[in-house]
Amino acid sequence: MTRVVLFVAGLAGIFVAALALGRAVDVQARTVTSEAAHGAEMSAPAGLALEQDGYRLVQERTTFAAGRSHPYVFRILAPDGSVLRNYDVEHERRLHLVVVGREPDAPFLHLHPRQRADGAWTVRLRLPAAGSYRAFADFTTGGERRTLALDLAATDGPPPAGSWDSAYVVRLRHHGDRLVFDVRDDRGPVDTQRYLGAGGHLVVLREGDLAYIHAHAEEDELAFDVPFPSEGRYRLYLQFKVGGHLETARLEVER
Repeated sequence: MTRVVLFVAGLAGIFVAALALGRAVDVQARTVTSEAAHGAEMSAPAGLALEQDGYRLVQERTTFAAGRSHPYVFRILAPDGSVLRNYDVEHERRLHLVVVGREPDAPFLHLHPRQRADGAWTVRLRLPAAGSYRAFADFTTGGERRTLALDLAATDGPPPAGSWDSAYVVRLRHHGDRLVFDVRDDRGPVDTQRYLGAGGHLVVLREGDLAYIHAHAEEDELAFDVPFPSEGRYRLYLQFKVGGHLETARLEVER
């Protein structure tokens, strides 16, 4: 009788273990399927890391004296560790460098460094106020666009002053992931001009981690398709030309 009881208990144990294993396999299969179906949604936004697809951003210095102009030198390393030298021309430049302060009212800089013979990039950089900054190297090579980023610091200077006043009034007409801007002055709508091969440039930064998007306007209006990576508050830096002069307007949007 004891052997029969033990045999039945053993069968019950095997059944429970098999059931648990089946559930685990089913959960794993559903998880893998879900991840594969939403792979695009799970990919990290641009500008959050100094390395992407084996490409790496390295810089010679990280700290600057606020208000003073310094040479800023950096390199993009290819996956094999060599200095990357070949870049595609995108919007009239082979590399765009965007530097922005982490504080909401901090300065915004859109620069175009010069590539040296050794493959390094160099530009005069003046961080106008003390604080923490993020530098984004935005480039395309082999037809693939990438954005690498590193932190910078400016010391021994005043805090940001928040000087975003402009002679032009910029209003946002928000349509989901399509952003349309109107530019006016005291006489009415203003005709904007092309800047760097596009109707305008828009840099979008997610508040907090500064996830980065760089979009370009359509031909006939200041309209941009912006793939916001998540809900949250975003800073918008709109650049356009009027009468040959570059204008930068800062706005915010909640997604």
